[in-house]
Amino acid sequence: MPPRRSKQPDAKPAKPAKPELELDESPGSGSIEGLNPEDPGIRLLARELATVDPRELLLVHCGDLPGVRAGATRLILDVRERSGSPHSCLADVAASSPIREPRFAQAAIWPRAHLGKDFSERCLAIATLAVREGGRVLCAVRKQKGGKSLGRTLEALVGEANVEVIERERGYHLWVGHRGPSCDLALADELLARSYTFEVGTSETSQPRPLELTGRPGVFSRRELDGGTQALLRVLAAVADADARAGLDDPRTVIDLCAGVGPLALSAARRWPSARVLAVESNLRASQLIRENAEHASLGERVVVVESDGMPARGGPASELTNEFRGADLALLNPPTHADPHTLTRLLDLRGWLAREGRLMVVVNRPHPTVDILASLGAEVRGGERDGYFVLEARWS
Repeated sequence: MPPRRSKQPDAKPAKPAKPELELDESPGSGSIEGLNPEDPGIRLLARELATVDPRELLLVHCGDLPGVRAGATRLILDVRERSGSPHSCLADVAASSPIREPRFAQAAIWPRAHLGKDFSERCLAIATLAVREGGRVLCAVRKQKGGKSLGRTLEALVGEANVEVIERERGYHLWVGHRGPSCDLALADELLARSYTFEVGTSETSQPRPLELTGRPGVFSRRELDGGTQALLRVLAAVADADARAGLDDPRTVIDLCAGVGPLALSAARRWPSARVLAVESNLRASQLIRENAEHASLGERVVVVESDGMPARGGPASELTNEFRGADLALLNPPTHADPHTLTRLLDLRGWLAREGRLMVVVNRPHPTVDILASLGAEVRGGERDGYFVLEARWS
């Protein structure tokens, strides 16, 4: 690709001054999973789009941009984003684009680096297909966090001559691509169709074939089974074998909290053929993948999937699905590594869900915060290191 030529200072007419924005210091409904209204990239997008007609605007996983008028269409990834937004929220769960026709004049993207480059490229593809000819795709990205690479992807989608950096702030660049007749629709479809298949092994002679799971951009551990889950599965197999030798009953109900794409939930359903399993996950794309993976493994009838940030509230909309799991025999948890103490406490407090002799098995990188929280909740805790992680068992007497 030839080097980009710098434009002369007088090549463009002077831009009108961007409106000054008063940004709310408190986190809003879009301020989760790395969405920070104080981020310089968010500021760049917000200033550029403050005067845009919201009916002409698509917000592609960039939260509620401060200063943007209510009424835009906003793609969301997490169940917590469903409420509190002034915009029309649309869940992005399928492999294809959630926007079916090019009807927007502007589409904004703020990449979430922790979700990977493939998810950012998916966002660029969605935006490119969603704007009509002459429309703009805006992407604010940190120069040192993949900015040039995503700029090249945008150039490949709409053409190098149609892409420029229009503003910079504190190491962030605001890229703008103009959709023209030469837009590469095939590349956009290719970026949208990305998926990954990996196996979850089994130590059981009754299940000789590994469990096969599908992951897609935007979910945790999308390409392969993560190390923490592997460690927990190995300990779970050893515990199950020990229980069987002792003549103990198999679990009848199992909860998998923070289920991801379902490796723990589906492994439990396969290990105990009579068990019912509740998979709880806040990521909407991951929740959909659990359903698809369960159907593929012929486990769909015994795996209940609930989209929730933690265990659903009693009497809430998911009560009809989850009431049978109160008094569960076993709960499995691989919590987010970035969970703050309040969130971790909320996830670990399963006293209202486990049976009197029920157990919680949790895997973590650092044991002490989790052990301290469980002890403060009145649990008896034991466990130890496995494969570089710590697998803990908690019981409430």
